[in-house]
Amino acid sequence: MRYISARQMIFDAYHEQRGSVMAYAQEIARMGAQVQTTQRNNNDWRIVNGLEAGAVISAVERQPQHLQALARYCFGPFTKNELAGDREIVEIALYQQMIHDGVKLPGQGKGKPTAQQLETLRYLCMAALYHHSETTWPYLRKGLKNPRDLKEWMYDSFGIELDIRRWSSISHGAQWSKSWKQALDCLDSWEAEGLIPVASLIKSKAA
Repeated sequence: MRYISARQMIFDAYHEQRGSVMAYAQEIARMGAQVQTTQRNNNDWRIVNGLEAGAVISAVERQPQHLQALARYCFGPFTKNELAGDREIVEIALYQQMIHDGVKLPGQGKGKPTAQQLETLRYLCMAALYHHSETTWPYLRKGLKNPRDLKEWMYDSFGIELDIRRWSSISHGAQWSKSWKQALDCLDSWEAEGLIPVASLIKSKAA
């Protein structure tokens, strides 16, 4: 097995579990993913050893549910429909983590957030996961690069109107910009944490 990066190892391992070379090529073309296609000794660069693929999958799936779900959602060779369950797991975990960390929402004041504010936070978490999955490997797309993109995505996806007029206004207390950054930072941290066990296989291979 050619260990290129932890992210690509996850992609390769789950695809080895799925099957054929031709289907793999078609999947890459359909996804438009920037998957490296290095060859060595005229062998196909993808995983060819089922035991090694199993080791990678095991490294992913022995982690907490939200971390393995994030790894599959971001790096697995699956369709969005196939990933619906993993997406929901990560969205819920992110929402719960934000609440646990005491996120302050615009208009909340000193009291508890209202049901409407919490609903907006839930959709913000969905948007954060979408953005994260678009901007990380293998897509490296622009994602939701500014408040207007976020507002349009939330409306197009869920019919939710996000008030961005005070996106980062210090004079009006809590800001959506801070909540957005908090969600993205959390996902970055989870991704890094989830890749550690997979990356350790690179070191063991080199040893």
